[in-house]
Amino acid sequence: MNSTTLTCPVTGNPDLYGLGIRLGIYFQMISVQISGLASIVMQSEDSLSQGVIIFVLATGIVLARLLRAAADIQAVEVFPILTLLLAQVGVCRVAGRNGQTTAHIYVFEVAALIALFAWFWWHGMDTLPRKCHDDKAFFFAKVSIWHWFRTLNKVGSVFAIIGGVFLVLFYLGATIFFNVVRVANFLSWSRGESGGRGSRGDGDYMGLGSLDFLVNVGAIVYVEMALKWNDISDVHSLAAPGQFMPFFISIAQLLSVFYGIGKGVLEMAEAEDSDSDTESGWFAPLFFFNSFSSSFVPM
Repeated sequence: MNSTTLTCPVTGNPDLYGLGIRLGIYFQMISVQISGLASIVMQSEDSLSQGVIIFVLATGIVLARLLRAAADIQAVEVFPILTLLLAQVGVCRVAGRNGQTTAHIYVFEVAALIALFAWFWWHGMDTLPRKCHDDKAFFFAKVSIWHWFRTLNKVGSVFAIIGGVFLVLFYLGATIFFNVVRVANFLSWSRGESGGRGSRGDGDYMGLGSLDFLVNVGAIVYVEMALKWNDISDVHSLAAPGQFMPFFISIAQLLSVFYGIGKGVLEMAEAEDSDSDTESGWFAPLFFFNSFSSSFVPM
């Protein structure tokens, strides 16, 4: 019993949270934040956020199946995965232009993850195998997940449920409002009227982006320290193809985001140059005419 308490090795699941997958998720978080900001500033489609939403959905289904089996996963492995999924879905900014289907999936994921989070801390961790005498988590120090830290997460899950209910209600109201506005815009367009676009809220997104960055850093530290302190093995290598492929795909996504931003900036600069050339083309004859007429002012 003492040797188990001191060392307590846990064989992790590299196909679910191996090093390549974790690094891929971390880079994907950064890519989504940059892509979301660029989509708002440049008024372009944020397809990367849509891909992340589908990825979170697939990973959540795998996690739910493992929890249902309750034999191949331990409680100490669940809360880092939940943290990664919540952090990923938290950085996504699903706007109306992303499509209502994407918004439906996003709201469903948030509600399902909150429900899974509450179930795990209130009841689920008691039903899962427990190989170690005690399991540790990072909360600015090494703490046990089975005592006051569990109570803290129970309280947090209650607030999360309340926030989730407000999110669903807000989403339903926003959906109704969006459809009403869309019908009104169609009627205005059919009558030959046009309205200006509202504020895009770039400044609000900048503030949220700073908060998201801090949350992401905290989530990364939380997950990595949990894996280290609980001595979870077989999840710290990039040698397997199942690890380096997600890693390089995430790197490619990040480079693709930077390429898209650079291309968009060049297109915006070319558009501004063409507008300035057009304006100078109109004003040059007027300037020449004024100069020519002023030279014949009678003495």
